[in-house]
Amino acid sequence: MTGKFLRLAIAVCALTLSAYTFALAQVGRIEGDVKKAGTEEPIIGATIEIVRTDIRGNYKVTSDKKGHFIHAGVPYVGTYTLLVSADGYAPTYLAGIRPTGELMKIELSEGDGRKLTIDDVKALAGGARPGAAPASTKQQAEDAKKQQEEIEKIKASNEKIKADFENMKKSFEEGLALNNQKDYSGAITKFKEAQGFDPDQHVIPANLALALYNRGATQLNAGQRDAAKQDFTDAAAAAGQAIQILEPKLSDPAQAVQLKKSKVSYLKIKADAQSVLAQRFGDTAAAESAVKDYNLAAELSDVAEEKKQFSLKAAKSLYEAGMIEQAIEAYSQFLTKDQDNIEALYNLGLAYASVAKFQESANTLQRFVDKAPENDPRVAETKAVIKDLIVGNNLEPPKSDDKSRGRQPARRRP
Repeated sequence: MTGKFLRLAIAVCALTLSAYTFALAQVGRIEGDVKKAGTEEPIIGATIEIVRTDIRGNYKVTSDKKGHFIHAGVPYVGTYTLLVSADGYAPTYLAGIRPTGELMKIELSEGDGRKLTIDDVKALAGGARPGAAPASTKQQAEDAKKQQEEIEKIKASNEKIKADFENMKKSFEEGLALNNQKDYSGAITKFKEAQGFDPDQHVIPANLALALYNRGATQLNAGQRDAAKQDFTDAAAAAGQAIQILEPKLSDPAQAVQLKKSKVSYLKIKADAQSVLAQRFGDTAAAESAVKDYNLAAELSDVAEEKKQFSLKAAKSLYEAGMIEQAIEAYSQFLTKDQDNIEALYNLGLAYASVAKFQESANTLQRFVDKAPENDPRVAETKAVIKDLIVGNNLEPPKSDDKSRGRQPARRRP
């Protein structure tokens, strides 16, 4: 049969480039758990007053039955002090908080249940005790000096945060513009700059992954295999980083739906890059990772057609990486849920032929012919393949479910 299956060879096509981007969020989230000191026992009903220290702004939340609290949508550029109090406990505070969404653990010791004010915090920062007797003039001057120094430090920190945010935003937007102009190298440089200013924004490594993938596709189409391989490897890593940053934020009910969609998109970028490494560079480990990510994306997606496409991509990654038996299993499992899917039928037929299961190949390819539209360019070619399979291997002609497609090719007499 050598030479009879040239029709089954899959042509090396130019990779298509991704054309979408991810928007940059400019709000943040403050979230944490309030526990009894030295234990994991939650404190219910604790008051968390969130005071913005760079400009005026106050927000108040209460811990739930698990001791958990969250405030989403606070300005990302702000710096905050948390004043935490609860009945029967001594108050505490946390200063210099950024709304990155990182989960905080706050412990309270038993106490009188009083509440702190921001003035108390300033006094504590200056070394005084809230409610203490007036200090001497000299002591007051020293305390005022310390307090002023602390204020200047906070002010300098806030100015740096603002500057970093503006620089990050500028670099990020320049990266988007360059990516749209297909200057992928320039976009990569700008996204890396933006990431240096703020490593906590998941959309930055996500867009970096897209730019790397696009540059890798361009280089692969130009025959620059080594450079392309590195870009696809880096694209998968950047997408994985985006997922890692996003993951803790999924618990925020206000953003859960949108963030889940973002995770699906990031998993697709990661899996697409790994799939190319599997298909074009024979990396079986990348194929296995791609399958895992495609399947997870299919599980998370709420779009039926998207779920199908992810499952088909997972199976094709196995096939193209030479993992034929695994691909056959994946396509067969897919067809138990969608028995008339022409992509799965076509590729399963090819997979069977690849491992010399010629009767199964002919039968499956005939099902493809029966279900595919007549204008599908693969139909005529597949009919010729079926004929070659029957004649070359003395097979039983597969039965057609669609008599309108014409008579089946006759079996050659021995």
